[in-house]
Amino acid sequence: MKAKTALWALAAIMTVLTATATAQLTAGYQRPCGTGIDLCTWNKTMPLGSGNCCGCNLGYNTPWPLGTEQNPTIETVMCTFDGSQYQDHDLFISIDNDIISCTLNGQQIVGFTVHEGCADVDPRDGYQYSISPVAGTNTIVCQVQDRGMMSHFDACVVGEEPIPPLPEFTSLALPLMILLTVPTVAFILARKYERL
Repeated sequence: MKAKTALWALAAIMTVLTATATAQLTAGYQRPCGTGIDLCTWNKTMPLGSGNCCGCNLGYNTPWPLGTEQNPTIETVMCTFDGSQYQDHDLFISIDNDIISCTLNGQQIVGFTVHEGCADVDPRDGYQYSISPVAGTNTIVCQVQDRGMMSHFDACVVGEEPIPPLPEFTSLALPLMILLTVPTVAFILARKYERL
């Protein structure tokens, strides 16, 4: 009886540990340039990558199979963001291996870029491109490739200098009233002066 109880207790402990480990795995890798910083909504959970190797200390959320020199694996990643919030925008990219191209609203903003060695953990420490989005919805599409050892791609769009909000109508009411009243009063006074 004691053996059965011990086995049940061991099974319960193993179940709890397995559930905890699974919850930690599904919680995902926390991106340094993630929520609250990255303006983009990506079509894949960033970053893309393979298991860590070579002392790079990189994590990933979406698996990206390794390629070879002769047969690289190519991924296409897309994001949308609102270009109406900020005056200045930058696209930051962390990559292992290469950027084939990136476009903003169909126009190329990044050409073929070869990268060797580890990718940067934070894209803001990697490649930086100043971009000029339109007001409203913008789309970035990046095509990237891996040539082996380890794959990694992360990117984020960061905005600076928020666009000041337009004044509310109520704050314009008094200046408009003065602007319209002064000429009317001046006209009435001028007419009275002419009569004298």
